[in-house]
Amino acid sequence: MVNILINRCIFFMIQARAVPDTEEQREVYAYGLELIIHYFINAAILLAIGLLFGRLTETAALLLLFGTVQANGGGYHAETHGRCLALMVLGVLLFLALLPLYQAYAVIQPISVIAGLTAVICLTPVAHRNHPLSPQKSLQMGKRAKVTAGGISFLWCFIYFYGAMPTAAAVIAISMFYLSISMLAAWVKYRKEKNNEIYNSN
Repeated sequence: MVNILINRCIFFMIQARAVPDTEEQREVYAYGLELIIHYFINAAILLAIGLLFGRLTETAALLLLFGTVQANGGGYHAETHGRCLALMVLGVLLFLALLPLYQAYAVIQPISVIAGLTAVICLTPVAHRNHPLSPQKSLQMGKRAKVTAGGISFLWCFIYFYGAMPTAAAVIAISMFYLSISMLAAWVKYRKEKNNEIYNSN
């Protein structure tokens, strides 16, 4: 179904002369469209879970906060779209379970925010073997990720210490906690792959 939709979109773009009719360009645009379509499908499923549990706004905020930093900082990526969706569903369900805990025991929040901010500052951007980064691009993405994470942390400080919107503070803290896990897992995976490449080349 997704492949049919992608092929029709590419055919339409070629007919409209918006895309060069070459095999290489078709593959590039097909890959981009595949990512976009799966992103919206995954987002719809995750938001539906949030709605089912009466936490639509909180779930949307989690996806926005986490995704904004991860888009520039990198993070753990599953090998297939199915695994990605499974991890995201598990993440949202865990988030829904953690939210009352973070609200009841607010002392957990600063630990999570510090862990997330530290991971972003020390590890971003985390390279992916399928998408190598030039030094300039790496510097730009890392800077954007750090500024974004810093802004989110500042927002959490304001909400947390002024006692305004405790649910919002808990959502931000969990988002930062997730970032720390994602960045660390991606870094470990990347280092392992690099070490394997070095070992295999010797």
